[in-house]
Amino acid sequence: MTYLLLAIFITLSLVIDQAAISLLLGIFFSVIKEKYSLTSTKINGANFLKAGIILLGVTISVDSVSEISANYLPLVSFYVLMVFFVGFLLGRVLKVSKKHLILLVAGTAICGGTAIASLAPVIQSKTEELVSSISLIFLLNLLAIIFFPLIGQYFGMSEKEFGIFAALTIHDTASVLGAASIYGDDSVMYASVIKLGRTLWIIPVIICFSLYFKNKEAKYNFPYFIIFFLIFVLLGTFIDLNQDIHIIIKKISNTLFLLGLFFIGSQFKLNTLKELSIQPIIFAVTLWLIIIITTILVFYV
Repeated sequence: MTYLLLAIFITLSLVIDQAAISLLLGIFFSVIKEKYSLTSTKINGANFLKAGIILLGVTISVDSVSEISANYLPLVSFYVLMVFFVGFLLGRVLKVSKKHLILLVAGTAICGGTAIASLAPVIQSKTEELVSSISLIFLLNLLAIIFFPLIGQYFGMSEKEFGIFAALTIHDTASVLGAASIYGDDSVMYASVIKLGRTLWIIPVIICFSLYFKNKEAKYNFPYFIIFFLIFVLLGTFIDLNQDIHIIIKKISNTLFLLGLFFIGSQFKLNTLKELSIQPIIFAVTLWLIIIITTILVFYV
């Protein structure tokens, strides 16, 4: 029964072919599954989104990646450092516990759940700090995928502008790509390259906190999909693919995006909302709003 229902929801998602609808269908499926105590295999939606962006790399040239990186890497670096600075100041004001603060700031500045999961063993945070941080970032990402395209349309952002906006303000790489895919192909290209620049900051941040907490044996998860994305960009540059193949690749990539968003939504749990304490919520939402408003004021007003 569960898998029949799952198949129906996935089919609806692919037929409707709208990223936000796929996410909402996933959430709806999760609510039904939880209400009637249905069981099914847990599937990581982020892997579908990462596969989608890796495949899309074939349609992006090295020149485009180099140009975007050269133009926006200094901005991305400044952004990451400023989020850490503002985040730690705000955390002190709101009196968020030290390790919980580090997880939330890193998740906001770099790459959401990946940064949080990687830093947790390095700083030896409590399990509840890790779980609540990831849950909170996950909920904010859901909101971003649904509402950010509407914000982009309200301010009349072009696909390029929205890609930059999404890459600078949304936490997880998967959610950045999900929101950008709603806006268009150019949006996905800019969002993916700029967001990858943010994600690479996970390396120096983990090294710094490893030294600070003197935890040299801690393991962390490097986002290897970045390497595969760059390999596919090289392949697409040096292998002459005709327009029809480009269209097919983009269609497959879009299907992976839809599946990824559906399965991300299917991980939603109502109990998550009840388990979150108010202090970290106020901090994470306030820091996020500061970033969103600042980005809009600087670039689009």
